[in-house]
Amino acid sequence: MKKALVKFGWPIIIAAVIVGLYVYGKTRPVKVETAVAFRGPIEEYVTEEAKTQLHTERIVTAESAGTAARIVLEEGDAVKAGQNLTTVEDTDFQLSLDAMRAGVKEIEARLAGADVPLPKESEIEAAEEEHRRAGQQVEVLTQEKKAAEADREYAEKDFKRVAGLFESGSASDRQHDLAQRNLKAATATLEAVNQRLSAAQTAVKIAALRKQVLLDSMQDTAHLHQVYAAQREQAQKMMDQMSHQIAKTGVSSPIDGIILEKYLDSEQHVQPGTPLLKVGELASIEIRADILSDEIGRVKVGQEVRLIGKAIRTSGARGRVKKIYPSGFTKVSSLGVRQQRVAVLVEFDNSELNLQPGYELDVKIAVAAKDGAVLVPGEAVIATGDGAAVFVVENGRARLRTVSTGLKGDRHYEITSGLAPDEVVILRPPTDLEDGKRVRASLAR
Repeated sequence: MKKALVKFGWPIIIAAVIVGLYVYGKTRPVKVETAVAFRGPIEEYVTEEAKTQLHTERIVTAESAGTAARIVLEEGDAVKAGQNLTTVEDTDFQLSLDAMRAGVKEIEARLAGADVPLPKESEIEAAEEEHRRAGQQVEVLTQEKKAAEADREYAEKDFKRVAGLFESGSASDRQHDLAQRNLKAATATLEAVNQRLSAAQTAVKIAALRKQVLLDSMQDTAHLHQVYAAQREQAQKMMDQMSHQIAKTGVSSPIDGIILEKYLDSEQHVQPGTPLLKVGELASIEIRADILSDEIGRVKVGQEVRLIGKAIRTSGARGRVKKIYPSGFTKVSSLGVRQQRVAVLVEFDNSELNLQPGYELDVKIAVAAKDGAVLVPGEAVIATGDGAAVFVVENGRARLRTVSTGLKGDRHYEITSGLAPDEVVILRPPTDLEDGKRVRASLAR
């Protein structure tokens, strides 16, 4: 007997201990944290990353060719509509205007004289040569005009195409600004060519008049005075056109706002349409969020939007959905996933937030709300093969119960069936928790 105990007793004792520990483990209450279901209000949100932008931005470009002076204003400086930003100096314009003024004075001197001396043969030949050169310049500028018109037509078609894509959210602000800038540049170039062509055509007329004056002066002094008067009138029109062109050398701000970008840091030569600055109207600041197309159907104009993030220094910042773009576009996420998204604009009061364009933040669009809903913390709801479920504490035991969920808020889920208010649910139930398991519950704070 003793030998049998020595031989078989200890294994039996060890096995008994293991069985005892197993039974104790199975029957020992599991510590769990709980919460009480209650009735209350709940809101469901569509949450997305967003960025601030200005609705009103203007690219300030040069309207004439020449040397643009250094822009002394810096990014962030406030400007007023009409405020001078820089000046494009063009010596050729000034020299041409001075030459025209001298020509007018010469004509007026001839008109003032009672007797006009007869022209020399060399003067007539010089007048004929001037008329020929003026005609050649008209031919050259006519060809330039045709090319400029073709460029302007192409730029207009491209801008309309990009504007349509921008309106739908498929084209970026930079693409829209570039197309708009190209159209302005093409328009300015065409206008400059037209003015030069008009001036050249006038120069042909003046050269023709001058030649005719010389020829007519051989016979008719009275007629000469009449022709000189017409020549002076033509020259004055040319001076007016040149003065108008010189007026364009002053570059001013088109709106009240701040300087967003400066493209010219030093004095340099520019052409019509060259971008100089970008000016934005701070009062037009808005927020753009690109919402997944799967969720956009729940977003409506006028819905309240919560603004959160490091850029928001006050709590309770709110806005409203201002616009939903009519079509979507493809966007590649930071993980390299191609997604269909729709752009949404949010308006808000920036008087206290003082957000600047380009700030990043998060928006939470309230897409649904309900009062008096049965609510439990979201961490109490688990997924099972039959759908959503919760563990309810009944008589010290965990009971798995299938439920139906409704709205999903930040912290709570709405339970539409399967659970009543004041019932106790288990938070973050252990993965090995089974139906009927004894639990020792403590209420979460």
